[in-house]
Amino acid sequence: MMNSMRSMLIATDFSEEAESARRRAVSIAQETGLGGILAHVLPASLPPDAHLPATSQAQKGLAIAIEEMRRGGCRFESQLASGEIARELARAAQQHDMVVMGARGEDLLLDFSLGRTTTRLVRHSDRPVLIVKQPPDGPYRRVVAAVDFSAPSLAAAARGIQIAPRADFSLVHAFEVEFESMLRLAGTEDDTIHAYRRDAREKALAELDRFAARLALPRAQMWSAATLGYPPKVILDCAEQRDAQLIVIGKHAAGIVERYLVGSVALQVLEMAKCDVLVVPETVP
Repeated sequence: MMNSMRSMLIATDFSEEAESARRRAVSIAQETGLGGILAHVLPASLPPDAHLPATSQAQKGLAIAIEEMRRGGCRFESQLASGEIARELARAAQQHDMVVMGARGEDLLLDFSLGRTTTRLVRHSDRPVLIVKQPPDGPYRRVVAAVDFSAPSLAAAARGIQIAPRADFSLVHAFEVEFESMLRLAGTEDDTIHAYRRDAREKALAELDRFAARLALPRAQMWSAATLGYPPKVILDCAEQRDAQLIVIGKHAAGIVERYLVGSVALQVLEMAKCDVLVVPETVP
């Protein structure tokens, strides 16, 4: 299915949001035994006369956080780098199985509910990125997995199970009736269209059963739903109804347009979700 996880990279800028991400990573580490790196990147634009005091302050902040994590039984080291933040994080992430970071840091007014660094990393990273939006309150216990039956959605569900092995998973698929708009334009009766919808839903539920069978999770921890509608709305509605703490979703390979516009289902869900979101790329090492 998927290689087991060995380590994660936690990105911090010492903001409140980054602290929530660090605490969530600690919760995951305590449940799974994962270790990794707590990293801070000094921006390349930092004035020369500010570099030394900023370096000293960052080193102290990292040392305090690492000591606390070790007291909690977590195996983490610190890493301090300098450069363009998203690029440096993406480079560091190559040595790890997942990146954990806050939804926003110091750049609170940029990219709406997402920070600029977060948005760039999710768009370009070839590693799963866990975006933490809420302060953790224990391990994940309710997870929504967005399913479109593709390799990325299978990888996302599998990775979600690895970081939340004791959670209940809701597998949700948004379906549509092919050519429904054309059928309506042609004057097709509502009863006929509803019959097409029932048929599409039954096929989706059967496919969800086959999808679930490929996951390393007891059926008692899984619940499936196939819902007619626009995928981001279906996923977000399900997360709200199930009081989910985490949404896991696959990210398909993007063209040049998708890299710079929040146009994919994954990025729309990430932008609008109230809970944490794990975005898993099409190819996961």
